[in-house]
Amino acid sequence: MTRPSPPSGSNTTAPDAFSLLHRDVQRWVWEQRWTSLRPIQEQAIQPIISGNVDVLLAAATAGGKTEAVFLPVCSVLARDADHGEATGIQAVCLSPLKALINDQHARLTALCARIKVPVTAWHGDIGVTQKDRLRGDPAGILLITPESLEAMFVRRGSTVSQLFRDLRYIVVDELHSFLGTARGAQLRSLMNRLEHAAGRRVSRIGMSATLADLRAAAEFLRPGHGEQVVVVEDQHGGKELLLQLRGYVADMRSDPGTSMSPDALAHLYQVVRTGHNMVFVNSRGAVESCVSALSALARQERLPNPFFPHHGSLSAELRAHAEQRLKNRSAPATVVCTSTLELGIDVGWVDTVVQLGVPPSVAGLRQRLGRSGRGGAAAKLYLYITEQAHPDMPVDRLRLDLVQTVAMVELLLSRWYEPPNLDTPHLSTLVQQILSVLAQHGGAHALRLYRELCATGAFPGVDEHTFASLLRSLGEHQLISQERSGLLLPGKIGEALLNHYAFYSAFDVAEEYAIATVDGDMGTMPLSPSVDAGALLAFAGRTWQVVEVKPDERRILVTPARGSAVPPGFMGSAAPVHDRIRQRMREVYLDTEVPRYLDEAAAILLDEGRSAFRAMGLADTDVYEYNGDTLLFPWRGDRTAETLRHLFQWAGMKAVHVGAFLAVPGTPADSVRATAAHLVAADLPDPVELARRVADQRRHKYDRYLGEELLSRSYAAHALDLDGALEFLSRVAADH
Repeated sequence: MTRPSPPSGSNTTAPDAFSLLHRDVQRWVWEQRWTSLRPIQEQAIQPIISGNVDVLLAAATAGGKTEAVFLPVCSVLARDADHGEATGIQAVCLSPLKALINDQHARLTALCARIKVPVTAWHGDIGVTQKDRLRGDPAGILLITPESLEAMFVRRGSTVSQLFRDLRYIVVDELHSFLGTARGAQLRSLMNRLEHAAGRRVSRIGMSATLADLRAAAEFLRPGHGEQVVVVEDQHGGKELLLQLRGYVADMRSDPGTSMSPDALAHLYQVVRTGHNMVFVNSRGAVESCVSALSALARQERLPNPFFPHHGSLSAELRAHAEQRLKNRSAPATVVCTSTLELGIDVGWVDTVVQLGVPPSVAGLRQRLGRSGRGGAAAKLYLYITEQAHPDMPVDRLRLDLVQTVAMVELLLSRWYEPPNLDTPHLSTLVQQILSVLAQHGGAHALRLYRELCATGAFPGVDEHTFASLLRSLGEHQLISQERSGLLLPGKIGEALLNHYAFYSAFDVAEEYAIATVDGDMGTMPLSPSVDAGALLAFAGRTWQVVEVKPDERRILVTPARGSAVPPGFMGSAAPVHDRIRQRMREVYLDTEVPRYLDEAAAILLDEGRSAFRAMGLADTDVYEYNGDTLLFPWRGDRTAETLRHLFQWAGMKAVHVGAFLAVPGTPADSVRATAAHLVAADLPDPVELARRVADQRRHKYDRYLGEELLSRSYAAHALDLDGALEFLSRVAADH
């Protein structure tokens, strides 16, 4: 469309999308001096204004999704205000981050002031006065996190129906960040409960980055009816990409604290010392060490320090300061961050995005890249991978970190991203939602709970038998109690959980533990609760055996492991790696082409990795023996690898899962092949029975309350892939 004309009282010719907007919204658009609406903004107007369908908008970061949603939403709300029809909150926008809510509030304030519709930000950092004002006079648009909405249901349950009786829209910002997660299960339940509070079906609108499977995202938005969701995708979001993957080496064994070579740090400093940039790392400790090192280089040059940290442990004020420095174009600024700035907080456009180390996922890398290249400029992405300088084992020479990063970049360029798992019920989150509904209504009967949460709710995969088993387990753990009338109420432990602020989140934050020897701390890493004394960890270029776990101190005491073929690398509770990434890694090894985005050193490391792959015979076999130890390369994701580990343990053979492969210490390859053949021929336990043999099956926040049977079923569904494991074992057994 051409530049919007100033609104007037004259008749229009054939109606277009812009003409459907409220006159005051049209005036606001004109005041912005926009020459046109973007295609996704035009296409979204009619279905959103109709209010009788769900809509999913997919576009790159800074693709105009916010305006695509709120121009028509505000038009509907403005017309309601014109007719005096609004007496409650009419639109709820659920966002994953407080900072994102602050950003959306700033962007919507001027538009909403124009149409006389209030917009309220609501999260833990918002003052009581503003919240009381909304409760006393509910109206307009509410911007809120899932956790704050959960708290509203729990603490103000009797007022929820009054607050949301006029609800027209439920908007989900950064919907892709919720897919397949505990928080996503909570969000789906909260959307359903909002509709129960409103007493009717409410139009749902999702804003998402471009995904490989938009229909799966649509199914997430409206479970059971995803095919009816209107999908509006920006087909014009392509932009030029300037990409380089740089390879470095460092002696990580003699200096366990090393995670980045001095040469890499020097190059990074030159890249980000000017302009506005974002550097993503994979842990909070790495944020601080990187900022410290870069700041020291700035001091050596007697320059003002442009480097700022951003992670979840920092105060809101410090995070806001870093965000503001990126927005301020008058001085250079580089923010080093974890995933806290991966999502769409408006920090202005940045010149360059940097990823240090292997990206957490292809989807995450795609989201991070979207921060660069605004205003028609090319997007710039640097990736830095540091490998062991003097590999003394053949497996070190595979250069696995570099090859995995190449595989992920190749998948990114082909527009593949990890698909969400929407089919497996999230029982841990269902525990939370049961307690929340009981608190909201002052108790409920089992049938009402089942209907609201499962039969017509966000957990349709939970049948009545499973739900009854779950209620019995919650009763045994004193989370709920039952009166003679059958009314269910929060029990002693349930009340304690409900009265703690941590209840409102459906997930546990992975805490980082210091890894320490008798000589002192070497660094930190996120750790799963299943790690205990005797376990093997690969960290800082060496393999360690856990001596003692000190949860109160968040410290793991380790000693060097002896006689193990477990290769050095990083082991922790990072996001599980998908099958397709491991498969693409093998394809990279078998290929002969050198990607153009590799620098000379990275190309050399890739050549070393491919040479080692051939020398180890991995083009023809998935089994490699070294000094009496055996390494297995399934080229499958972490679920398959973990299943293999448990199967070998079931057969009496210890295996250790490290990244792309498994190590079987002290066992020759022929014995491993024989065990594989035995497993293929054996009457194996089913996944649930196999899960029962796992020492600690807890993966999610409320798993401890599921009871043995439900916990095993949940673990099997989320963590095991028996079919994939058997397919690999068959290959190993046939490999003579």
